[in-house]
Amino acid sequence: VFPKDERIYTRDTFLFLVFLLFLAAIVGSVSDTSDKILNRYSPICFAYRDQTEEWKGWMQVLFVWYHYFAAVEWYNWIRVYIACYVWMTGFGNFSFFWIKQDYSLWRFMKMFFRLNFLVILVCATVGNEYMLYYICAMHTYWFLSVYFTMAIFPSWNAQTSMMTLKLFIYAACNYVIFDIPGVASVLFKPFWLILGLNDGHGDVMHEWVFRAGLDHWICFVGMLCAYNYPHFEQFIAYTEKQNEVRFLRIPSGNWIKAAVGGLILCVFYAWYEHILPLDKFSYNHLHPYTSFIPVMSYIYFRNVSRWLRGKYLGLFAYLGKITLETYLSQLHIYLQSNAKNLIGYFHGYPLLNFAFATLIYIPISHCLFEITIEVSAYLLPKDAKERSKKLIASVLVIVASTALGKTLELITGL
Repeated sequence: VFPKDERIYTRDTFLFLVFLLFLAAIVGSVSDTSDKILNRYSPICFAYRDQTEEWKGWMQVLFVWYHYFAAVEWYNWIRVYIACYVWMTGFGNFSFFWIKQDYSLWRFMKMFFRLNFLVILVCATVGNEYMLYYICAMHTYWFLSVYFTMAIFPSWNAQTSMMTLKLFIYAACNYVIFDIPGVASVLFKPFWLILGLNDGHGDVMHEWVFRAGLDHWICFVGMLCAYNYPHFEQFIAYTEKQNEVRFLRIPSGNWIKAAVGGLILCVFYAWYEHILPLDKFSYNHLHPYTSFIPVMSYIYFRNVSRWLRGKYLGLFAYLGKITLETYLSQLHIYLQSNAKNLIGYFHGYPLLNFAFATLIYIPISHCLFEITIEVSAYLLPKDAKERSKKLIASVLVIVASTALGKTLELITGL
């Protein structure tokens, strides 16, 4: 219906738009957090939902704009942003299961539904393969890895030695699957119908093995951070308690933070200078083993002071809530031809085209988010009997609709 427009990248335009967006977020949407971690609010806690939603939000903007403007020079940074998402999958799910100890079928289905309902509908509607939307597959896999780690022998989770053993087994399995050549291809081959992608490489499992392998350690890092969260909290409490003691008129707690921050900066600088600038192929080889450096650096400096921990940018937090929907929608509202071209709503007017596409892109993504939440609440109530009835009815409707569609195809010859 709409013509194909070429994606055009100029660094000046890209950075100007990024600057305007961050300026608008900082000037107009700084808010005080009231979220909770570990079932309580505390000024020494970090990585609140508000903060992680903010984190997801600004990264998602850059991720989508990377595709829209074909900003290939940002490729390595985009790999880092995806690693941040996977870190949050490990951190968030481990924290939930560790605190709530809820491994019920209902909880499992709610999370699985949230990750896959919309993408399955999109695939069924447009005829694309599931792996074209690889982010959904990745987060589903890493969610499953955390879920089964915590749900198997759940009584072990309360014992330090047994939980350590679980984490060791997780790391060992992760190493065997992704760090021993050929194992991942063989292990995931039975799931080719779901995880396969016919992209011209010959091996339909290539895309999945490549994508999952890029971030195969950062989920584990997120789990470790969640498990050691009380120790991080104690460190923050200790440094801020030391503010009562001063050295050279500066609170001693600030000296401690500066020393730790200086060490982190040195490591980050080494990564920034020697790893980030590598070509994409060389960088991808090192990414699984180094992505934790920028991730942990960001977490430290984002939470280094009580004031920073207590604030978040509402604009980005809002966008962070609908990242799944904006990820899927970009390929059908911003882009076409499997993200190779732009949809030309105003052919020949690239900035006007971008503005118009954005005006419909965000509201549609929000509506899809609301629909997913409403359908999930309807189809997956806590009551098992009611849930079974609704799921059976849904399956019957889907089967009947599919049969009707196939019948009409045969009759009309389309």
